[in-house]
Amino acid sequence: MQITLSFATTADGYLDDDSPRRLMISTPEDWEAVLRLRASHDAILAGAETLRRDNPALLLRDAAARELRRARGMRPDLTKVTVTRSGRLSPAMRFFTEGD
Repeated sequence: MQITLSFATTADGYLDDDSPRRLMISTPEDWEAVLRLRASHDAILAGAETLRRDNPALLLRDAAARELRRARGMRPDLTKVTVTRSGRLSPAMRFFTEGD
């Protein structure tokens, strides 16, 4: 099993700030690398607070990446995993409603 941890931090070591808006740390080039990395893995993990704040679908939207996964015998989308202390996550979140 291979596990890859990928995250971005500010120069002073923060992952986010306290504002309600999303803090954009990564560059477009960073995101391209992250999406290529995601396409080669079986699962993706996002914390519950990330789900609450960003409401991500965590899907592979690139058709070529999805087709390559199919050709390798993998599901087109990654298995989505979260960690939550309370279990209080809305079933309407894109994490639950989009993808297979």
